[in-house]
Amino acid sequence: MFGWRKRIGYIGPTVMEVVPYEFYRFAPDGIGLVGVTCNIDDWSQSHFDQALAQVTTAAAYLGSRGVDFVLHGGGPLVVARGKGYEEIIVKDIEAAAKVPASTGVRAAMEALRHVGAQRVAIASPYPERHNSAMAGYLATFGFEIVRAEGMDVPFKALQGVKPVDIKSFASDVLARAGNCDALYLPCPQWQAAQVVDALEREYGVPAIAYTHASFFVAFKALGITDTICGHGRLLASLAEMAA
Repeated sequence: MFGWRKRIGYIGPTVMEVVPYEFYRFAPDGIGLVGVTCNIDDWSQSHFDQALAQVTTAAAYLGSRGVDFVLHGGGPLVVARGKGYEEIIVKDIEAAAKVPASTGVRAAMEALRHVGAQRVAIASPYPERHNSAMAGYLATFGFEIVRAEGMDVPFKALQGVKPVDIKSFASDVLARAGNCDALYLPCPQWQAAQVVDALEREYGVPAIAYTHASFFVAFKALGITDTICGHGRLLASLAEMAA
């Protein structure tokens, strides 16, 4: 039966394609994903504002569908509003859905702290303005950003970037970053979660994909401690914490 253990709600900024595909590659049996989308079309601030205006309604709807936790996706949308907005949006979602919640940026920071990272390299698909904004946002929370590079992928082409090309780009960023504690791969719309395990085995540092970080936080909050192998250190640590 779908979601017989837990149901996780997800508010996506645009179409649901890569997120569910990657989620069901690592999610334990019985954990269901219930998604809604705000249908934005590009990287512009007007579209960000359009998506954020829908969050409370989307959260209330997910709450009415019996979800146990709500995740809000779309880092640049939150980052553009400045430090502290991640707390505001989470409070709004929790009030509307009446269940615990998180947003992608806050989940990413929790995941980075969990693996003990302070010196962080960022490899993203973003254009320069959003990549720099993400780096600056993390820096205001005490992370030292040693390198931040974006691929500048057109918004509607994000899902088409091949994992092999993401790995190659991320590898180059790590090589240029020098000594760092972790690599952060923001954005749920490109297929970065699929290259995490290979990057970690090759370079020996934690690789934190946006999708992994978000569901790590949800799984942890819901007490899901199944063994998850082949998807990187972060998700594997859930079972290790339980043990």
